[in-house]
Amino acid sequence: MDDKIKKLINKAVLKIIEHSSSRAMIRSLQKKHEVKIHFIPKRYRVFGGILQSMNIQFGNFIEALIALLIANDGRYEIMSTYSGKRSNAFELSYKNEALIDNYITRCQTENINIDYEFPKLLKQIVRDGGGQTIKFKHDIDLLFKNTHTDKFYYLECKYNDDHDTGKFVDINRKFIKTYAYLAKELNIADNAKLIPILFFFTSKKMKGNIYIPESSNIRRGKNFFEEFLKVKYEDVDKYLLNLSESAETLKAFKELYDKTMSIKMEDL
Repeated sequence: MDDKIKKLINKAVLKIIEHSSSRAMIRSLQKKHEVKIHFIPKRYRVFGGILQSMNIQFGNFIEALIALLIANDGRYEIMSTYSGKRSNAFELSYKNEALIDNYITRCQTENINIDYEFPKLLKQIVRDGGGQTIKFKHDIDLLFKNTHTDKFYYLECKYNDDHDTGKFVDINRKFIKTYAYLAKELNIADNAKLIPILFFFTSKKMKGNIYIPESSNIRRGKNFFEEFLKVKYEDVDKYLLNLSESAETLKAFKELYDKTMSIKMEDL
């Protein structure tokens, strides 16, 4: 892995630390804890809140990292109008919403062949003739185009396949509906031109996915890197494993700890 990517990863990590330790963040945590009765000193609870915030942001970091690697590869164009935005305005037809909800229900109640039924659903979605629509504000993790083939790839990024049953259903439903939003927005008439991929950074597999075909629309860790990127998964994984103990990261957290412990809460 080249030094450019290492530097960009380091920069992304330090940006999260900086954002999480902003005056506004500390003040918000201070207000939260000043009304709570606890034997742990307030400053330590605020510091713990900062660490918790960073932990939550780790999923966003993985998303940003994959976008960084895709952009650096040279074969792709990141569709920045949509990627990483938390409030894209989209429309979904009532017909497609009903198709998707019905598909999810059938997956839950019938023993259907998703390797056949899922591509069939995507074809039905892109052939949607219009009609009344529902408007949504929706987030998209990553949308990019292969500049050689002009194929679009929609990526829903997750760090780990470890979600509980309720959230697991929501993730898959959102994944398919986002595909429908994008097909309409990009005026896609051929489902082969827009490929939806549910991506997990690690190779952990909690259980089989009864909604999305594993072989065609789910990628885990190494197999995504081998298919789409020149950089090796092992190199990135190893670098991230060692990143938390690097001198630069340890220095940043030491400064964050000292800053939090030295703050006079009444001055915030």
